[in-house]
Amino acid sequence: MPQKILVIDDEEDIVYMLKSTLEKNGFEVITAADGEQALRLIKTDVPDLMITDLTMPVMSGWHFSMKVRGDPRFKTTPIIILSALLDIAAESEKSEAAIFYVPKPFDILKLMDKIKEILK
Repeated sequence: MPQKILVIDDEEDIVYMLKSTLEKNGFEVITAADGEQALRLIKTDVPDLMITDLTMPVMSGWHFSMKVRGDPRFKTTPIIILSALLDIAAESEKSEAAIFYVPKPFDILKLMDKIKEILK
């Protein structure tokens, strides 16, 4: 059974690129356009890893990450934060919410290597 990855981003082109690349690498992919939609999805569809943007409508990636960490099922589920708005000072403050930060624009091949490393 393939490992499942949840991709959360409001930019359709980013979601499409991630989804198609992840599926070509053997992962099952579920997607959401914002944190609130993602929270509804993970009630029944439990991912092995989550990738989220920070800036999205309805619920931000930070808010989503903090809510996820409050659920015992996802205490240790890896979360990758993708954003053009990464604040280095915030990384240590938010380190419990994610294990890896990737600034946009990102190199999809390096991201795939990191995902495979995390999910070993």
